[in-house]
Amino acid sequence: MATSGTYVTEVPLKGTVEKHYKKWRSENHAIPEAIGHHIQNVTIHEGEWDSHGAIKTWDYTCGITYTF
Repeated sequence: MATSGTYVTEVPLKGTVEKHYKKWRSENHAIPEAIGHHIQNVTIHEGEWDSHGAIKTWDYTCGITYTF
């Protein structure tokens, strides 16, 4: 079953913009360690972590567990 739509939330961040950009751009695998109560897992299926067009699966919780 495919899920479509937009999920928008605000998360307070501490640190520099560069630090957070680096995490989102090339260190997605570290995000569950930082906010494991929301994002449980990030898996790469095709491409590299920091390559454009890479296919990733994000397992997250918003009330109930979803996979995006």
